[in-house]
Amino acid sequence: MTNEEFQSLVLRQLQSLTESVKSLNGSVKSLEEGQKQLTNTVQSLEQGQQELKTSVQKIESKVDRLELRLENEAFYKIGALFDGFSLRGDQIENLKKHIDERFDSIETDTRYLVARVARLEKLAK
Repeated sequence: MTNEEFQSLVLRQLQSLTESVKSLNGSVKSLEEGQKQLTNTVQSLEQGQQELKTSVQKIESKVDRLELRLENEAFYKIGALFDGFSLRGDQIENLKKHIDERFDSIETDTRYLVARVARLEKLAK
């Protein structure tokens, strides 16, 4: 192999290596861009997660306030309604007793009057 052939061979090898390095550089740039995109995606996900945490905290706060409101308002109102219902039931029971007593008295009076009328009719005959 002559000196010129050797130089030509070395030049071709250098060109091949240069092309390979350019190709590798392109691949590295592509990988770096992909990594930047992944980094951006991760940052977006982290931001979204933070927003979700904030939203969940707001919801939990609202649920806590609702529970307190139920305890402070609704349960007392339900208790008052139950007390009113019980009181109304007692009033109805007392009214029933009073009416029963009145009917008993009316029944007694009616029996007396019927007996009296029957006796008077007997005497009138």
